[in-house]
Amino acid sequence: MIKLKPILENRSNASVEYGCVMLSFNIPHWNRFIKLIDTEDLYTESNSEYGIETETHVTLLYGLEGSVSVMDVSSVTNDIVYGQCLFHNVSTFESEKYEVLKFDVSYATRGGAFLHKSNTQLKNLPHTVIFPKYNPHMTIAYLKTGTAKKYINKFKDLSFKSTPTGIIYSKANGDKLQIPINVTKSNSTNLS
Repeated sequence: MIKLKPILENRSNASVEYGCVMLSFNIPHWNRFIKLIDTEDLYTESNSEYGIETETHVTLLYGLEGSVSVMDVSSVTNDIVYGQCLFHNVSTFESEKYEVLKFDVSYATRGGAFLHKSNTQLKNLPHTVIFPKYNPHMTIAYLKTGTAKKYINKFKDLSFKSTPTGIIYSKANGDKLQIPINVTKSNSTNLS
């Protein structure tokens, strides 16, 4: 059963309402990016996950119902071969409370469709539609409204490639489980 629900703004709740499947990456130069962000520009709330993103990932699907098991998720992701991604075009999207500074993510090699394929196939599991259109991205930080533009300019020429290291299934109950993935041979991270 699929339900439609508006975008959730309150990430500070102790309980998590939905599960999330994330493709994780090891970005060795991540600290170089986040050191360029002034701490006074960060959007934070007490006991929240806002501020600098510390889990480098691309969300494949947010909104999974509590009944979805790790076996359900791995039955989808085990059949997909993941490859190198291109992180580029630092941009932002806004909410009422903050701006999200992010990298756009696309496929580093021709013919790659594993991000969209994963999203489409995971939607066959019980979920609530939170974000109707899938736009692969990697969040860098949550910023106070009006501060993102200077970082877009600062990072405008930054791009790199990286290969995912696995899947993290963050269940609706808050448990985080790792799922191995099938990966193409190319696994370098290049900064340009």
